[in-house]
Formats: sequence, C-alpha cells, structure tokens
Amino acid sequence: MPRNRCTGTKRDGTPCRSFAAADGLCQAHNPARAEAHREATRKGGESRSAARRAARLWAATGNAVNQDDLPAMLRAAILDVRVGRLEPSVASAIATLAKTSVQLSQDIELEQRLTALEAIVDPQRDPKIRRIG
Repeated sequence: MPRNRCTGTKRDGTPCRSFAAADGLCQAHNPARAEAHREATRKGGESRSAARRAARLWAATGNAVNQDDLPAMLRAAILDVRVGRLEPSVASAIATLAKTSVQLSQDIELEQRLTALEAIVDPQRDPKIRRIG
C-alpha cells in the first residue's frame, strides 16, 4: 500500500515531500506535534555540534597527543558515553582516529627500520629508490 505524502507546504511555498501520518500531515507540519518536532530538531543539532566540537578538539590536540595518551583518552570516551556526556558516534570516531594513529606510527617505524636495513645491505643504494622484485 503506497504511503501518502504530507499536504503541508515548505517555507519556500513548494509542497512538502515527507510521508504523512493518518491526518495527512508529517511531524513537521502537524501543529499537535510541533513541540515534539522542535525537541527532535534541537537534539539533532546538539548531536551534530557535539561531533564537530570533538573533531575540532581532536584536531587541536592532535600534535600534542602521543600513543601513550590514547588508552586514557579511549577510557575517558567510554566513560563519557556511559554517563551520557558523549554521543556513541563521536566516541566511535575518536576510536577510529586513535586506531589510524597507531597504525600510522607502526607503518612509519617499519619504514624507518626497513630503510636502515637496506642501508646496511647496500650502502651505495639511493634510499629514495625502492627496487621491486
């Protein structure tokens, strides 16, 4: 059974394209649900702004954070999620960034070790040129 579209109009005068409830209006256009709609919009804005704040904070401290700090930062994020101070999606983003940071550090260390070994094996070789095969 196809769902009906809202009979309301948007601010620009075009028809609303949201799906309608039984009364023919979507949540945004139904006056009886106006307060619930405002609250949902407010919470959505808070969630997005919290994610932006976390991203800016991480970027601002990125140079000052080292691998030894990551376990404590992740524990703090987990605790903040548990008590409701941090959205799970923000904590997930922090964990992904931490994992990427650790992997990048490991890759850099491996590259440095490989370059040092190659210099021992073939001291005349240009370290910027890597042979394949």
